Parts: sequence; C-alpha cells; structure tokens
Amino acid sequence: MTASIPMADVDRQRLLFRVGEQRHEIDASQVLEVIRVPHITRVPNGPEALAGIANLRGKPIPILAMTKVLHGSATAVQNDGKVIVYDHGGALGLLVDDVLRLSTDTVSAPLHGLPALLDAAFKQTRLAKVEREHASGSLGGTQAEQTSKLIALLSFRVAGQLYGLPLDDIREVSGLREEISVFGNAPDSIIGIIPSRGGVLPLVSLASLLGLDSNQEGSTASFIVVVEHEGQLLGLVVNDLDVIRRLPDHAIDAIPAVLQKGRGDAQIEAIGRIAEGGQLISILSPEKLFGHKDVTQAIARNQGAKPMEATGTSSEAPEQFLIFQLGDETYGLPVRSVDEVVRVPSDITRVPGAPGFVVGVINLRGKAVPLIDQRARFDTPSTQQSAKTRAIVLTLGQLQAGFVIDGVSEVKAIASSALSEAPKFSSEQTDVFDRVAHIEADGRMILLIDPQELLSRAERDVVASIANDVTAAVGP
Repeated sequence: MTASIPMADVDRQRLLFRVGEQRHEIDASQVLEVIRVPHITRVPNGPEALAGIANLRGKPIPILAMTKVLHGSATAVQNDGKVIVYDHGGALGLLVDDVLRLSTDTVSAPLHGLPALLDAAFKQTRLAKVEREHASGSLGGTQAEQTSKLIALLSFRVAGQLYGLPLDDIREVSGLREEISVFGNAPDSIIGIIPSRGGVLPLVSLASLLGLDSNQEGSTASFIVVVEHEGQLLGLVVNDLDVIRRLPDHAIDAIPAVLQKGRGDAQIEAIGRIAEGGQLISILSPEKLFGHKDVTQAIARNQGAKPMEATGTSSEAPEQFLIFQLGDETYGLPVRSVDEVVRVPSDITRVPGAPGFVVGVINLRGKAVPLIDQRARFDTPSTQQSAKTRAIVLTLGQLQAGFVIDGVSEVKAIASSALSEAPKFSSEQTDVFDRVAHIEADGRMILLIDPQELLSRAERDVVASIANDVTAAVGP
C-alpha cells in the first residue's frame, strides 16, 4: 500500500474528505497518512461500524466505516475510496469515499468531537490478557489426558487411496504452486524444487514413490505436504488433503511382512483401522521415505541451493496453524489445540430444543460429540454441505465438540515474527480472535482463534448437558 498524501509538518492544517454527499474537515495533526483501500478482512460479530482489519506494513489496523460512524448507515466497501490512518490511541483506519485536499483554510464545517464519535462506535474494551491466559491454562490438562492414548495423523489421498503421516513430522501443508524448477534427467518421482521461506524445497511425487498410477481419474496433484525428518525437509505432492485423525493405538497394526516386498509398500509402516465406515489407512514412515533412493537423489541435487530451514535449525521455531474457510473468509486455529478434523457424517442426531447454533450430535468412537454451526457463530451466510465440509473437534474444558466449517485449506507453520496481537475490537464476541498472522508471500492477514473462547462457559454447560443426555438415552 502506498501513501497518496504524505502527512508531515501538518500542524494547524485541516484534511478535507467526503462521505457520501457531505464534506468534513478534521485536524490533520492526528492524521498519520492516507492510503488506498487495501484488502479488508471481515471480523465476525465485531462492532457495527467496524469494516474489518487491514495490513499496514505488517501490522493489523482496524478499519471503521465512516458512513456508519457519521450517518448511522453502512455501505459496501468501495475500492476507489480512501483510508485515513488516524491516531486514536493507536493507528485506526477511517474508511471514506474520497480525500479532497489538505489546507490551512477552513472550507467546510469542522468535524468536532471525532474522538468521542470513534469511542462510541469502537469502544476499547476487552478481557484482560492475564485473565484470558489463566482461563486457558486451567483447561489444558483435560485435553492432554483424553488424547494421550491417541496417535495423531494427517491423512491425505494419493491415486484414490488413503494415507497418513504422524502429525508431529508434518511441517506444513499448502496448495501446489506453479513456480517449479525441474531437474534434468531425474527419475519420474522427482518433480523439482520450489522457492519457500527464503530457500528452496525439493518436491517428489508420492504416487510415484508408492508405485501408484497417478494418471487415474481424480488423481490431479493439488497439495504439498512438507515432511521434516532429522533436520531435512521434503515436499510430498499428493492429490487431496483429507483430515486430521487421532487413532487409538490399539487400532494401528504393523504391516504384514508379505506386503513389504512390493515396489512402494516398503514406505508403509503400519495400517490404521478407522472406526467410521470401516476404512483402512496406510501409515507412512518418514524414516523410510527419506531413505528412498529417489528422495536421497532429490536432496543431493538440492545441495547447491539454500534449503528451506527445518524447525530444528531455525532461530525461532514456527507455530503450526490449521487454516480453514467459512464462506469467503479464512481463519486459523493452533494445531496443538485440535483433537482431530473429521468429515461431517450424514447421520447426525438432531436434538429438539437445542440452541440454534447446535446442529446435532454425532458418534465419534462411541462418544456423543455435539456439532456447532460455526457459520452461524461467525455470522456467515449458510451454504449446503459439500464434500469439503469438515468438523474441527476441540476439547473445551470438560466438553469435546465439533465446529462445522466449509473446508480446510492447509496446515501452515508461521514464525513468531509474523504473529501479532489482534486489535481490540470492543465486542465480547470478538474476544475469540487473539492474534493475527501476516502471510508476507501474498499479503494476506489471517485472524487466529483462541479455541477456549469459541464458547462461553454457560454455552459449554448447555452443550455438555445435551451430549450427556444423548449418551444416557443411547446407552453404552
């Protein structure tokens, strides 16, 4: 974003701007700069005047719609408008239709009491951070206790078959990009290298490594799964991202020895049994994958370039986030807080008299888990359930619940330097957003969710009671 008007030495000057058909003047000494309308990320359940947040040189700033602040009416964001970056105890963006000029002459009625108007539209109130941290900390033990005997896997599809890798070995998952540099005279499984995080990442086709037919219908490569092993990183190209699964250790069996003799089966370490639908998942071994001769060759060919840094060699360990969609918006959750991500089944038990945001209850490995409609919670237009619809299962205190979303796009490792505290949005319902991630590569800003704020304590009690009632009615 480039400032269109430099705001230096502006004492006693006035800035004239237009909102609708009316012109207004403000003291220019409080104006930091004027910028074109950037991409604005909507904040669900924010104050009525809040258009959203925007990226100002790597920092999130709230953007207020001045049509709402001044006239009480909201209009759609106009890309040909302007944003006045105003100092109101910190940078605040004022979205206006146009900025006309900077002058020492009074040409219109000065806009008196602007700070009071902004306070009324955007109160700076929020739960104190120490209280938030205490609330989150008091709930951490139960989740670890409930999932300690479960093996976390990222599952994906290759040539129509289901595979998984231990979540701890996954650095990130992203969409397949086009800027691939190919190696000459390389095996078919070696795709090439791509630029990534100031270095390069070697890519291999997992279908080729496993000896599968990558040309069959539905086998279009779409995602890169970045695997880390002993300080080295490798990008596995797969067809489709499935879900995050947590399987009990008793549902994972060693692969029969007879299957280890196939061309690609030696990369498989175990077979997992999925209770829902009786599916099997082939669990891959990072050690065996990195020991494959094609992978060794791909890494060797990459020696002359600076590799993408692994977590263990970086000066700051990145934090992993599950990035998901609701409508046109993108949000993130810390991966460490996610129990699992599951497909939303068709056999949902509806609960008469339940709150409107409770879709129903599903059976997850013999346990009744309530489903929460996150579209309704974030004021997102409802859509029909699709093949990409998922439920993110989280543990909140004593409650385990699934939050229905439109789709999962990636698992992303984000450095702490790219994370900042979310602006103070005033509405209690926006306390759910505690941080903002700045994705430098494409200029995106992603609102990050504090999972423990997704439901209030009263709501947790109501939803937990529903789950208990269904469990009692069905029986063990």
